[in-house]
Amino acid sequence: MQNGDEVAAAADATKTPIPEEVTKQSFRVKVWRHLEKNGLALFPRPVYNRIPNFKGAQEAAANLAKLDVFKNANSVKVNPDKPQEPVRVMCLEQQKTLYVPVPRLQTGFLNRLVLPEGETGNAAIAKAVSRNGMETFGKSISIEDPVSLDLVVMGSVAVSKEGYRIGKGKGYGDLEFGLMMHMKAIKPSTLVVTTVHDCQVFDTLPAELFGPHDVPIDIIVTPTQVIETQRMSQRPTGIMWHLLSNRRIQMMPVLGQLRDIEMLSGCDCTLKEVDTDVEERAAVRARRIRRRTRSHKSQSEGEGGNTTEGEEGKAGKPRRAARRRNSAKGKDKDGKEERPRRQKRPRPVIDFSVKISNISPNTRVRDLKQALFERGVKPQIMVWKGFRGFCYLHFFKPGPQKGEGDSQPTMNMDSVLTALAQMSVGGSGGGGTGAAGAEEDEKPRLLCVEPAPPRQPRVPPAEVDVTPAPEVH
Repeated sequence: MQNGDEVAAAADATKTPIPEEVTKQSFRVKVWRHLEKNGLALFPRPVYNRIPNFKGAQEAAANLAKLDVFKNANSVKVNPDKPQEPVRVMCLEQQKTLYVPVPRLQTGFLNRLVLPEGETGNAAIAKAVSRNGMETFGKSISIEDPVSLDLVVMGSVAVSKEGYRIGKGKGYGDLEFGLMMHMKAIKPSTLVVTTVHDCQVFDTLPAELFGPHDVPIDIIVTPTQVIETQRMSQRPTGIMWHLLSNRRIQMMPVLGQLRDIEMLSGCDCTLKEVDTDVEERAAVRARRIRRRTRSHKSQSEGEGGNTTEGEEGKAGKPRRAARRRNSAKGKDKDGKEERPRRQKRPRPVIDFSVKISNISPNTRVRDLKQALFERGVKPQIMVWKGFRGFCYLHFFKPGPQKGEGDSQPTMNMDSVLTALAQMSVGGSGGGGTGAAGAEEDEKPRLLCVEPAPPRQPRVPPAEVDVTPAPEVH
């Protein structure tokens, strides 16, 4: 059985300063790649940007169930990821009090998981521990409610026998632990356990990669072994506000609630000034745009043949010579009659506009287009600001269609608002892939639809989307 050091031999422990390319993300990528290439990854696939589900997750959970720390635990908190689903099943089978965190902490903190009313047995347990079941059958727990945990089970991408843990990079596990420390739900006797594949276990990970906010692991359980770690670092004592941005607080209301409480008690809750998460996302988008631009440029240059030297090499495709017009009206330089110039079509006038808000940052524009199409709403222009949680729909004044004498189908503000009432969009249901598929554990959101000023949108062309009725395949 391969261990983590065989997955990443280049990252062996060393006394010299670690190279710049050795980061938490580099270890994540090595583990994800190893699981995928060696047939060790299970649904949801691919495992990139996730807590990876692995072959042997059931066996790892069974090994955990044999430990006294699990047998003696009355209340257990388990992360909601797929590889820890067998652990959640065992907790309910043994009638333990089971807590699961709210996905991305967007609508609360913890849910206490209970079986569907009037249902028992394996089918009821399987329903309760599923992605939808954890939200449907969970009883909401706030940071003001008393909770006492005997055991915390976390998902991991990579761990070391020293107790260092690397998650998927979003910080949710560390934030959840900090909130539980505030609630005094974590006792000195509460142990932190993770279930992983053997290839996710490293003998050592660079200590320089970890900070005081990182949660250390006490016990590592794999399909073949149980490892009690040396735990080289201390547990976080709470939320470290200087590591969080205002955007993160707005995304997770429970953090804002806790910050208000701590500020009233006189704690220093100063946030970091620069939102580095936004900068990183912007840099990634810029790199993607540059790659696409270079690709298109190389294709267009390839069509024009090779150039050799001087200005000819810079010019690329030769410019088309300007056409000189004859002084005689309606004739070109050769005396031939010119075709009449096509008159510019009048710019359509916007009749009314609608604003849709409460859009999830993970919702794709095509999902909203499909929802609009199903409700018979066909805006002429959509200005998409989904990453900021809203978008605008613009509808033109009715006019004759091309080649037809009939008018366009009439839509007015009232009919659109009625058609879009109670519309929900979001939640990909496990069908995403890659980075997009990593953000799929969100249930559909009820959208807010309201009138907006009917003004001509002034936005860059890339943000204006003329939206015909989508084809349904």
